[in-house]
Amino acid sequence: MRNFIYYNPTKVYFGTGVNSQVGEIVGGEFKKVLLLCGGGSARASGVYDDVTASLRAAGVDFRECAGVKPNPVVSKIEEAIGIIKREGLEAIVAIGGGSVIDSAKGVSAGACYDGDVWDFYARKTKIARAMPFFAVATLSATASEMNCTSVIINEALGVKTGLTDNALFPRATFLDPSAQFSVSARQTADGGIDAICHVMETYFDGTTGVELLMEYAEGLVRSLMELIPAAIRNPRDYDARAQLAWASASALNGTTWAGHSGRGDFASHAMGHTLSVKYDTVHGESLSIMMPAWMEYVRADNEYAFTRFARKVFGVISPDDEASRGGIAGMREFFKSLGAPTRLRDIGVSKEDLPELADMTARVPIGVLRKLGREDILQIYRAAF
Repeated sequence: MRNFIYYNPTKVYFGTGVNSQVGEIVGGEFKKVLLLCGGGSARASGVYDDVTASLRAAGVDFRECAGVKPNPVVSKIEEAIGIIKREGLEAIVAIGGGSVIDSAKGVSAGACYDGDVWDFYARKTKIARAMPFFAVATLSATASEMNCTSVIINEALGVKTGLTDNALFPRATFLDPSAQFSVSARQTADGGIDAICHVMETYFDGTTGVELLMEYAEGLVRSLMELIPAAIRNPRDYDARAQLAWASASALNGTTWAGHSGRGDFASHAMGHTLSVKYDTVHGESLSIMMPAWMEYVRADNEYAFTRFARKVFGVISPDDEASRGGIAGMREFFKSLGAPTRLRDIGVSKEDLPELADMTARVPIGVLRKLGREDILQIYRAAF
């Protein structure tokens, strides 16, 4: 088990009715804020009305920037930064899922910077100061409501990349599971798949001596595999929604990688991001395709973990080599049972596209368990086809 520093300053208000506290908490310190949101789901669920009523009751003035896309783009971040600077706003309230909260993090950094916000994502400069922001989570998936990572697409460059910085933790997050009763079956499945993959990407990173953390990760995956179908069967099952919300947040809030050599092997995410850039693929669906293909390709590099995963999560009792293969097959079948695609051809990708996808992904080094070059990436895309 490696030395580590665990840091997560986000204060979480969890449970029924917490969204009505947003105005009280935000208004205790700020009186002019940006309200950042996505499409119409926050309004349809009633979350938008609850939050805005709460802000008005607390005397908090707000300006709105709506229309954040499921695959968030830097141009929307730039639009929001412009509003903040023009109106002299003091903080940000983000209402939405991972795309909105990821965008809020970019806005938070860019609002306190005179240059191009993309400089942070391109690693040209570091964040010196960030505007405080608050998250009102309406979907459980990315755990952005409880971490310091922002993943954004630069439309002009055709690049999707992430930024991680301790300045980007939400000041506070409001997480009301009942606000997710209206989340569709497809969104519930996609979000749950993302959470499962977050857990597995740390689990399989090759670190040894972390059996305690492996037990924790296995428990999270087993729980997610029970909770996702339960929430789909009965969208208004509060206990299922509540446990799913906390499991999803726990999948990427830092607890799973304590004692690990890094923050996980996100090669499958990188390959999935390329699909989002080129085809606007839903994030969870990109992972349901790429994660099993990546697992098959690197299985021999960490046979112990892949075998253990198969036995602990799927109850496979075959010999080691067969067991590890069985675990991967089990994961693919679970994704398929949720109605998610598991092959590139399922989303309309042609074989002729695969070399371009490999070129796009190989612009930067990827992989921790195994460093993947362009030819490795191409082989994984081919296996995923």
